Amino acid sequence: MKFTTLSSAAIVAALTIGALAPTVALADATELDSTGTVTVEEGGTDPDEEIDTIDPENPEETLPEPNPEGPDEIVNPDRGPLMIEKVTNLEFGTIKTSANEVTAFAAPMMFGEGEDATTRGAYVQWRDIRAGGTYGYRVTAEMSQQFTGASSNTLNGSTIDFSNGFVAAQGDNTNTIPSNTAPAFQLTESGGAKNIVTANQATQEGKGRYIMAFGDSRNETDANSVKLTVPAATASNMAVDEYVAKVTWKVVAAQ
Repeated sequence: MKFTTLSSAAIVAALTIGALAPTVALADATELDSTGTVTVEEGGTDPDEEIDTIDPENPEETLPEPNPEGPDEIVNPDRGPLMIEKVTNLEFGTIKTSANEVTAFAAPMMFGEGEDATTRGAYVQWRDIRAGGTYGYRVTAEMSQQFTGASSNTLNGSTIDFSNGFVAAQGDNTNTIPSNTAPAFQLTESGGAKNIVTANQATQEGKGRYIMAFGDSRNETDANSVKLTVPAATASNMAVDEYVAKVTWKVVAAQ
């Protein structure tokens, strides 16, 4: 009887397992995973990449090519994931010798013609698309050459003052905008590089594309936000010539 009882128990167990097994198999058969794969490489090195200019006053839009009647936009011929993309030339027009200090404002950038014509303040545009969670940088500006003429005459002591500066992110860039900016600063021939924008490394600021403009056409400051000042001692003795200064913009990675 013990043998029969044990045998009966074994038969019941076997039947139970057999009944459950198809149910598990059917559950597994109703779904199947596929995979999607993608390989990420660090971008920004394509020499043929087209780089649009953010409209600082309407960051959802881009600006057209500058009007040739106005200052030039300079596009960086080199490429990289952390780079200054574009800057604008500063055209101060014509000044005259004087017994007094002489000042002049850089002409605003011009875009379009006729009814479509618009102006914008001088600007610098940059990007940070470094891979691997790399954050932090500084954008700097430096007068790397004083105003110098073709005959090596110089406008000694001349300065360039930038004011009314503001930073705008490209319209679809929702990253944290750099929190430390200098809306006004002065460049001198011996003053070295000035920190204009700092993207904080710890708080992961500044990824993507940004533009900093000096002056805003909406409040009519685009034509009087970059000022040349020639001191009286130089202005009274300037030689007739065409003078060129250099302003060097850099983006420097945080250490």
